[in-house]
Amino acid sequence: MKYTDLKSYFNHHCKIRLRSGKEVFGVLWEEMNDAERAIYFASFIEHKKRYSGLEGNSAEDLSIKLSEEEILGIEPVDPFS
Repeated sequence: MKYTDLKSYFNHHCKIRLRSGKEVFGVLWEEMNDAERAIYFASFIEHKKRYSGLEGNSAEDLSIKLSEEEILGIEPVDPFS
């Protein structure tokens, strides 16, 4: 998928179809530094822990860096349904 298509789904709980054939549920977000823009994925719970500050500085980072080409499809889901 193209970055412009993914952008509206950042920081929302989604079902994501990957090129490997797997379907995963979680959250995509973007991190930028001077050299590059990167897209990351984590489960809904791990994403909330990371950005809520409740977990502190966890030694274990469970996020996965993805490229735009690895994502074939994405659709929003309600995490509480």
